[in-house]
Amino acid sequence: MPWICLAFLLLSALAWASPAPGRVYALVVGINNYRSYPEVPPLPGLSYAESDARKFARALGGVARLRLLLDDEATKNALEAELRDLARRLGPADVLVVYYAGHGLPNSEGQASLIPSDARTTDEETWLPLERVQAIVRQYSANQGRLMLILDACFSGQSQAGSRSFTPPGDYQLAQAPQVEEQNVLLASSSETQPSWEDDELGGGVFTAFLLEAMSGKGDANNDGYVTLQEAFVYLAGRVEGYSRQKGKSQTPRLYGPGHAFRLVQNPVVVTRNRLGNLLRLGQIHGDAFDALMGWLEAPKLPEDFRLYLEGALGEPGFVLLARSGAIPKVPANPQQDKRLVRIGGLRLKALIRRDQFWPLAQMISAGRAPKDVSDYLAGRLSEKRFLQRVWAGAIVGVPR
Repeated sequence: MPWICLAFLLLSALAWASPAPGRVYALVVGINNYRSYPEVPPLPGLSYAESDARKFARALGGVARLRLLLDDEATKNALEAELRDLARRLGPADVLVVYYAGHGLPNSEGQASLIPSDARTTDEETWLPLERVQAIVRQYSANQGRLMLILDACFSGQSQAGSRSFTPPGDYQLAQAPQVEEQNVLLASSSETQPSWEDDELGGGVFTAFLLEAMSGKGDANNDGYVTLQEAFVYLAGRVEGYSRQKGKSQTPRLYGPGHAFRLVQNPVVVTRNRLGNLLRLGQIHGDAFDALMGWLEAPKLPEDFRLYLEGALGEPGFVLLARSGAIPKVPANPQQDKRLVRIGGLRLKALIRRDQFWPLAQMISAGRAPKDVSDYLAGRLSEKRFLQRVWAGAIVGVPR
């Protein structure tokens, strides 16, 4: 590799944790059990809303900040407070994901409303209409960013055992199709006139079960490494309908808004394959290194530096330098790499030095300004043990202890 390219890699490696241009924030809510009040019709408990929320939170990944509210944590005050806090963090390119699993009801105006855990079925002021959710985000974000609503609840007002639906007491309006502001999107588990079902065989809500399948990478229809909300909807809609029909029920998911414009999750296998393939095409890594890295994808646990690269916490130049220097387990060093850097890479490979110690050592070597201790070690005049003692004692200027 030309020295100018190597210098670029070394300088860029020092900024390996630079943030992505747009961040994802998430509020994930799951309510199985609702507060009971004297002389107020109780909301029936659910079986899988809480576990669905936990599963969704784990599947989402890559989130700058995630708040998970379950059961009695998910009061109306708590939901609104979290919406305000997350909305304040949004920048122009950011997205706030709100996932809700629990009961929904149409209010007296027919507006689809989430039912917090402390709601009274006889008091609509304790409910949380979707219009209110959007208004909070719009106000406290100063109209920045976008809102992605994913709801495994139903708003039909029909009590049916095994569903996330409930008939409110007294007169109520039939639920209207949700109104979604232009910059937002809503993926609903069923149409406004249908229940949303839970299923013991699937171990969760029917909608969420197939949503999680889509998010696992199966929904990546164009194989670009990302599952958009539109792709997830296309994947799950027919499956939810078909599975429900087999059970003698009906459930038709709905998408409101531009789902193609919202990335829900990365398909990690495809993204990794594409990223490594690009490094190979550009000559940043050689074929044996590519094969070894692809082999790691089948392993239950990735090497730390490779894992951080895939998660976006380690930049590409820094990762390439580590790979070329043989610092990634089972990944052979580039035959053309400076042998002195490969020797330093071997220390990182054996976890004898940290990444933040590897970078300055590599920079010193490439710049030809290595201190005497480093030169003596590379020339064999200083043993590995004594060299490492000096590194960890902070005795080498420019290398953190």
